[in-house]
Amino acid sequence: MLETPGVVELKWEKRPGIYQTDRYLKSNIERVEIDTKEDIQFRNMGQLLPSPDRLTPEDYQRRIAKCTAFLDLYPNGTHSEKVKLMLKTLEEESEKAAAGGLKLNSKWIDPQTRQENAYAIDANIEFADMVAAKESSNFKLTMRHFDKIRADFSSSENYSKARALAIETLRGYQPALQLQIGQVDIKRQERERARATLPLNVRAENKAAQDKADSIYLKLVDRETSELKTKWLSLNEYHSDPMRKVLNALKNTLSTLENETDPEEQVFAGPLYRDAWNAARRDDPEAGKEIIGELKSLKVPSRYLDALEEAFDSEEESEPEAEVEPEAEAESEAEAEPEAEPEPEAEPEPEAEPTPEASTKQNPLPAKADSPANSSDTSSPPADSAGSSKTQVILVILLVLVILGALAAAFIGKKKK
Repeated sequence: MLETPGVVELKWEKRPGIYQTDRYLKSNIERVEIDTKEDIQFRNMGQLLPSPDRLTPEDYQRRIAKCTAFLDLYPNGTHSEKVKLMLKTLEEESEKAAAGGLKLNSKWIDPQTRQENAYAIDANIEFADMVAAKESSNFKLTMRHFDKIRADFSSSENYSKARALAIETLRGYQPALQLQIGQVDIKRQERERARATLPLNVRAENKAAQDKADSIYLKLVDRETSELKTKWLSLNEYHSDPMRKVLNALKNTLSTLENETDPEEQVFAGPLYRDAWNAARRDDPEAGKEIIGELKSLKVPSRYLDALEEAFDSEEESEPEAEVEPEAEAESEAEAEPEAEPEPEAEPEPEAEPTPEASTKQNPLPAKADSPANSSDTSSPPADSAGSSKTQVILVILLVLVILGALAAAFIGKKKK
């Protein structure tokens, strides 16, 4: 904005739409760097790499779209080479995720390992999320993760650790929740007193806004109860009823968990699940189905068992097809034999009648009376065709006589009338 022999004045955008002007002594300035639009756009892309764990293919596509949009705007910019490298890395990782791979703890798990260890891996992920929620003092989210572990991964190696963490969480949550319930009336009174200090023309608007916020919250609680089916509800400092429901659930759950003990002989579903996939890959359905029965008794969710059962069912379906195929080919060849070997017409001997042995050899399969093979049989005697023509003439004569008789009867009847 201004430059003198001793001073430089710079105006810069502190926040979108908000500018600030500063004046500096030239003796204190090493250099001046001004961001271009490309620099700002590159900075706004955010930290795309290294990519976080457990991104889905859809997550990768959103990151790829940011890189593509930047390169469309600045194909030869100062940051284009960096963005091209980022784009290449993201595309490679996206292909791995689409193929069934999983990035966990900054390392990639290949699709086969992911499939074989799906139960144990998912249990580890759920427990890690529970630990993270506990460390951030999010009691609600901690207990929701525990309910997921209890419902789906009670036979995992993480369950006993998750139960101990849940007991610790509930013991800390209970006094905090009781204190919060006791302050609801005080909070409501403070809200009313604050509204009373507002001008009359603003007071009604403030009341309407608060009523709308209360309505939105109560709808959220209703959705969490009916759709999410969770007892760990979102809480609001002005509503005590949801707090009391959570407190009752807390007491019941804490009592149940404190009385629960691990069985003496614990069987974990993770290794069994991996063994079942190994049985499927070595074509051992008997061992596989036995393991699936054990997994069902351990209450492993059906989403893990369906893929296993489908793998064994597909193997059983493919086996009979391989056995039946040769038989079907043999039958088709046997059926095709009579047509493929017609009787030879060369050097016919009409005076010799065919012997039973010869006819048996020439006709290995019995033919139907109305089949095309009979109608085109050149070895049938001429007497048969003559007899059939005489029968047709007799039938025609009888038909004519019947028609004439019917006409005569009708004519006589008319005369009598």
